[in-house]
Amino acid sequence: MRNTDFFLAPLRKFVGRKLFFRWKTLWAPHIFARTNQTAGQTTLISMIRNEKAILETFCAHASSLFDRVILIDHLSSDGTREYIKLLSERCSNIEYYCFDEPGYYQSELMTWTASHLVDRKMPGWIFFLDADEFMPFRSKDEFDCKLSQFSQFPVISMPWLNLVPLDMESGRVIDEFFLKPPKPSRHHKIAYQPSHIPSGDYFIAQGNHALFMGNRSSKVKLPAKNSFPLYHLPIRTKHQLLEKICYGIDSYRRMGSDRKNNNGIHWNEIHRIIENNSLTNEIMAGIAAQYGDTLYPPYEKSFEELLKNGYSKIRMEICCSEAMITFADVAKNRHDGTIVKNTGLSIDILNDPSTNHRKIDFDRSMGSMRMSE
Repeated sequence: MRNTDFFLAPLRKFVGRKLFFRWKTLWAPHIFARTNQTAGQTTLISMIRNEKAILETFCAHASSLFDRVILIDHLSSDGTREYIKLLSERCSNIEYYCFDEPGYYQSELMTWTASHLVDRKMPGWIFFLDADEFMPFRSKDEFDCKLSQFSQFPVISMPWLNLVPLDMESGRVIDEFFLKPPKPSRHHKIAYQPSHIPSGDYFIAQGNHALFMGNRSSKVKLPAKNSFPLYHLPIRTKHQLLEKICYGIDSYRRMGSDRKNNNGIHWNEIHRIIENNSLTNEIMAGIAAQYGDTLYPPYEKSFEELLKNGYSKIRMEICCSEAMITFADVAKNRHDGTIVKNTGLSIDILNDPSTNHRKIDFDRSMGSMRMSE
């Protein structure tokens, strides 16, 4: 029963004494019975929108590390949707779904996907990564070995290492140099073992930053064991940054009253800075270095200043197989060579009758999701 206080203390505050002892009796023995088990099956769930510039690298990275990769396209208009659809047909461990609700209901989508598309009883881990987040492992064996060290913990946290690209024109990731901060960000992502979580209500927080037990009106944050950092590349080129902010702000706006006060506020803040300043490399470096935190002027950070403040020059050493397909393959796969018909903030997959059976629908009035028939 080692380390139980790490998880049990917050629950004492959330539930009554009677319920707490019931939880301890039913759940804790299952969590802490074995501490040296293997990692089990690893599953990645990722919500993706307009990530053409980095998607080939991200998918090659994800498919080389995870046993199962679930990619959910959210209204892409740059060919991303057809790319992951074709990739799922060529790669046995990649699955494709689409989500066409214009609002940014990430928490609801990740929670539903983890609960309905992954077997809760199967030993293993569920991860939630964006296309700009990379695991710091050079092989799947190294990844699985590291995970086995955390087998007794239901939830782990992975702090961001917000990398600043030295090349802000190409957008390339592999074999490129970045500036790495002297310490990780206070912001992190989580992964969890569903077989170690008691059956009942729990949900993934917006941004995939936490796991809560209970419901959205009465909840407790489940403690997460600090594990290993994630390479985070939120800002790579000017075009990518502008598009990221535009889509993020629009998606939250379309949630209407469902949007929580602080959700996505950093995107609005970055948008304000960009509107009032020239988008220079120094501005981009400053935003990348402080990404996720409140930004204070002066916003500019030169590479020399960052190096003086403890940043170091690195290349990401990550596991990355050769890309199974390229965007050129997607175009060739179409008889007419056309990838998508762009309709602004929505997308029409041309002559694609197979899309519907992979579509996840959301009922705003009920707050519920289902797979389209």
